[in-house]
Amino acid sequence: MDIKKSIILNLRWHRRIGLSVFVVMIFLAITGFALNHSPGLNLSKINLTNGWLLSWYGVAPQKSEGYSIANNWVYGTGTEELYFNDQALGYCPPPLASVATTDQLIVALCGESLSILTPQGLLVETFNQVQGLPVNSTGLATIEQTIIVLGETEAWEFDPDLLNLNAVDDLSVLSQATILQPQSLPLAFSNGDTSGGISLETLIIDLHSGRFFGDAGVLFVDIVGLLICLLAFTGLWAWVNHQRLRKQ
Repeated sequence: MDIKKSIILNLRWHRRIGLSVFVVMIFLAITGFALNHSPGLNLSKINLTNGWLLSWYGVAPQKSEGYSIANNWVYGTGTEELYFNDQALGYCPPPLASVATTDQLIVALCGESLSILTPQGLLVETFNQVQGLPVNSTGLATIEQTIIVLGETEAWEFDPDLLNLNAVDDLSVLSQATILQPQSLPLAFSNGDTSGGISLETLIIDLHSGRFFGDAGVLFVDIVGLLICLLAFTGLWAWVNHQRLRKQ
């Protein structure tokens, strides 16, 4: 095959490949640009809670709930923060299992620790499993100004001054305990709850890589990547042959 026919055939396939991947290339370029500037765009902080999207990811939508204490709200979020009203207090690994209160303090049981607050919402101290918090802690209760840490079959009195626990020998006293129940957060606070959602950054990453559509999507993106390489090769081949033709 002479050079002219080779160039024509090469350009024909070059155009076909270019047209077949044009839309996908634009999409990959836009999503790649967005991911490259994710911190500036705060994509990881934009939470998507669309029911169809959560169903696609197999995530059960969660209610925005917290604990109402003297017209204030204590609640946790999917960003592992403990909140008092709209003020972030610090690390609170989910879930926020329970909250109990006395006249002098508020205690919140997170996934791995207790957070001790003043009635005004100031974080005073934390008490974690390394310090002695039982791994099987399931909730909190109050009995006559005493905070009780509840377990599956045990209970302990919590001393916030000494940061220690003493076993409750007579579990019958738990019948007198006051246990706060979670309530639906007011709209002003529930907007900050990102539990049960998918971040926009995660969605863009999955779309960019094809993982959003499972193995078939990943394979499709791989094929597009190969076609882009072939597109570059055919373009280079056409340029080289064109230079050879000019020299003749």
